[in-house]
Amino acid sequence: MKPKQTNRLRPRSTRRRAWTGQRLFIIFAAVIGVGILLYPTAAAWFSDRVHATEISGYADTVENLAPSAQDSLLEKARAFNAALPSGPLRDPYSLNDDGGQIVVGAGSETYKNILDVGPNGMMGRISIPSIHSDLPVFHGTDEETLSKGIGHLFGSGLPVGGTDTHSVLTGHSGFVNSRLFDNLDKVKTGDVFSITVLGKAIYYEVDQILTVKPEDTEALRKIAGQDLVTLVTCTPKGVNSHRLLVRGKRVDAPSEDQAQAFAGQTLDPGFPWWTLGLCATAALAVLVTRPRQQGAGRGVAPNGEGPSGPEPAGLYGVGRSRT
Repeated sequence: MKPKQTNRLRPRSTRRRAWTGQRLFIIFAAVIGVGILLYPTAAAWFSDRVHATEISGYADTVENLAPSAQDSLLEKARAFNAALPSGPLRDPYSLNDDGGQIVVGAGSETYKNILDVGPNGMMGRISIPSIHSDLPVFHGTDEETLSKGIGHLFGSGLPVGGTDTHSVLTGHSGFVNSRLFDNLDKVKTGDVFSITVLGKAIYYEVDQILTVKPEDTEALRKIAGQDLVTLVTCTPKGVNSHRLLVRGKRVDAPSEDQAQAFAGQTLDPGFPWWTLGLCATAALAVLVTRPRQQGAGRGVAPNGEGPSGPEPAGLYGVGRSRT
């Protein structure tokens, strides 16, 4: 009786499909794992790209304004500063008794319209070359504002310079999605930063660095005869129990070469090198999980038609060599 043929391809095909599914899972898991590790870098890259676009758009908007319109806006800002009281300021990160953001009082709507030349509330730009930081400055310090850039503290002087002014700019540090003021703690006394409003850059040299309790806002007061800007962020990162205050005193514009360095500081995120990590991970996972070639690890006959050595056993063991 002729023996019944069995289909040996089905089990092998099933194993192949199972291995293909397992291989895809390994590749997918590897890419996801590396993606999680690279997320802060990728998020910062996208944030830098948004900031660069905002700064470029702001510069284009200002350039299209007539010089007389620019001067008029600056005069309104200076008049606003002249009318500010010299009393204490509040902590920009403070919350009310219900845990919500404190709403600023009278005059806030007028304030928001001053220096606002675009749809996003951007009033200027701050550049800190020593920490490679170039960021947009917006009105207010509510959470929505601080999540997208640097906020100007309402009640402090608008950052247009002038005697008897003290402007306070605040930004997050340790923020997952953006660098913002992450490296403000690396700024040193003597470093120079610039603030550009309506196309006009003014420069400040760091002359004081303090770490204070949130309720201690004495260092944010105006000082007679001084033109000051203080940069504020929470410290230590992740704890946020204190405030880092980096104060700058107005100085003359630097030399033309140095001014060009500030002007060329616009933050260009450049090539997203982090994508190479994802691509390399995927390629490595594909290489490591590739199927082994048939015959690998076994002797192969010279004609390539099967394993060398004794004939494999037949259906009933016929042809098996016995010892």
